Amino acid sequence: MDRTRDGALIPATPSPRVRNVFAAMVAGMMRRKFHAVRLARGSREALAAIDSGERPALVVMNHVAWWDPILLIVAWKEFFPSRPPYGPIDRNELQRFAIFRKVGLFGVDPDDPATLEAMRAYLVDEAARAPRLALCVTPQGKFADVRDEIVVRPGAAALAAALKVDRAVALSVEYGFWVDQKPEVFVRAEAIDCAEGGTIAWHRRIVTAMRTNQAALSELVRGRNAAAFEPFAPSFRPKVSGTNPVYDLWLRLTGRGGGELGDARKAGGA
Repeated sequence: MDRTRDGALIPATPSPRVRNVFAAMVAGMMRRKFHAVRLARGSREALAAIDSGERPALVVMNHVAWWDPILLIVAWKEFFPSRPPYGPIDRNELQRFAIFRKVGLFGVDPDDPATLEAMRAYLVDEAARAPRLALCVTPQGKFADVRDEIVVRPGAAALAAALKVDRAVALSVEYGFWVDQKPEVFVRAEAIDCAEGGTIAWHRRIVTAMRTNQAALSELVRGRNAAAFEPFAPSFRPKVSGTNPVYDLWLRLTGRGGGELGDARKAGGA
């Protein structure tokens, strides 16, 4: 039975041109809304490695906020643009925003037992046409606080096993405030072992990587050390602080001229 026809899945209709325009648009939106998008040092190599390989790749990320899929699109454009991105989204949302199909999103009903088999069949077919596709998912399946232990649904592992992915990475994200009036985005990446294995082996590796990565990122964010991060991309460098003229004067008088950005530069950071 074709699950894309009987209602379990709405297929993507990828358009490279629309995808590139959309990626540029949402990157600009993030620059306007956030003081900075910071990437933990050491993460760039794990993300860049996704752009190599000949079989499908897997990117898993914790699910914190509305911004998560936007960040995934920006990460695709910056780090693995040679791979066409695919990702599941609630079918009701996809029906409201049909343009997402052209970006690479396909619609599913997360509460339908038929969904996993429909995704598996669909993505295996898509991989036959686009063998280097990148499957980007938030396998928690719902929003979760970063202080909660990550609980992962088994779907991502089943798909990784079926697609025989040869590159995989766990992305962790937090949104918070440091010293500026605007919030910041904090990101860390950790490679996942792609050794052969079935769903159980993949599930164990995904859960371990996501939990380890989230704990490491949380510690960095709590440490408030700008030197532990670098800009997610050149266009995401922290802006000069404009929190308050009196506060900025105080920072200069205490040797931290330019606010938090000045601190970061003195520390060899962004």
